[in-house]
Amino acid sequence: MKVVFISPVTPYKENMGGPSGHPYHLMVERPSNIEIVVYTFNQNNLSNKVIKEVENELNIKIKIIKQPQWYKFILKFHLSFIRLLLRFPINYYIRLPKSIITDIYSDNPDIIWGYGQEFSGILSQFKGFKRIHTAPDSYCLHWYRRLERPFTLSHYREYMRVVINYIKYYRMESLYDTSENIKYHFVGDTDARFVKQINPAINASFFRHPHYETISSDRNIRFHQDKIKLLIAGRYDLYSYEASNQFFSRLSALESVDKKFFNENYEFTILGKGWKVKVDELRKSGIKVQLIEFVPNYIEEIIKYDIQINPLSVGTGTKGKVLDAIANGLLVIGTPYALENIAVKNQESCIEYSDANEIIEILKDIPMRKGFYEKIALNGRNSVLKFHNRKLIAEQLFGFMKE
Repeated sequence: MKVVFISPVTPYKENMGGPSGHPYHLMVERPSNIEIVVYTFNQNNLSNKVIKEVENELNIKIKIIKQPQWYKFILKFHLSFIRLLLRFPINYYIRLPKSIITDIYSDNPDIIWGYGQEFSGILSQFKGFKRIHTAPDSYCLHWYRRLERPFTLSHYREYMRVVINYIKYYRMESLYDTSENIKYHFVGDTDARFVKQINPAINASFFRHPHYETISSDRNIRFHQDKIKLLIAGRYDLYSYEASNQFFSRLSALESVDKKFFNENYEFTILGKGWKVKVDELRKSGIKVQLIEFVPNYIEEIIKYDIQINPLSVGTGTKGKVLDAIANGLLVIGTPYALENIAVKNQESCIEYSDANEIIEILKDIPMRKGFYEKIALNGRNSVLKFHNRKLIAEQLFGFMKE
């Protein structure tokens, strides 16, 4: 089977300047009889040397497409106001030049595979072909969820920005092509169901996000005996803003005896950018915490810890850092948005919490019942390694293409 893959970013073994890891790890485990030619705008700016390495690693051919002049002009001069005038998100308007279309037609592929929510416009250039559109999540759902957040509702400019984007993505996703020869692939179950609500005739399926990297699948899961090592990983941004603030406020407001218990039983680390002000607030309140803004090898760093907390207020699709933590044997404690679309179950293979008071009680309980929580971490790792196995997901996706 011959597949033409069209993407804004060039596939790479990790996310570099965009969602480049997901398609890479789907391709690396594809059946041997599938030939892939990649057409990419290379928005993640991979060098020619790296692109050649990817070609060899994946046994594919990569062809670079130049960005449209109008698109480069808007980006160069920061003419963001133009986006406000458009009915659809700006990337929707990108089309392949005629020379590229001619090349693809002459190759006569069995499947045209488009990647990214906004590439439905490009896929419309190949209506005579069998097509797969990997979204991989719903941006309309993302903006819909942002609408309900207190931060959005309390900031007029943010509210208007969210409303405008929600309308644009609603228009686009509600008009996704529903012809018999096109299917849609999501890494979020909720995302797929949401798009079906606004576009009932769409043929959309959910396949779990493949897990990329595990240091050791047989690593012994046993919490540190002196102090349990607790981690928050990721940026302090709009995705984590509200849930993190609630958790930190609750920690800061603990009674002295509870703060003493926390400091005696936990070694608390935050890994990521944007946290300095929040870390200073915690320290002033009497909570001991260390901040690491960057590490050269993320996976090698996180396996030093026992527990990862993921306080996410907003999100769609599947969260890569949550998958990384669970697959490498950490006990993950997270909000529903952090854990959705991952093959884990609350109190069996993860710990899900809904508010800051709940997580404080969980943290009080863990030192008293380490064995119970170690078992949950073990179950989580086993489940993710089984159900998010990249070979399994690749077989499901490429089987979906052949149907």
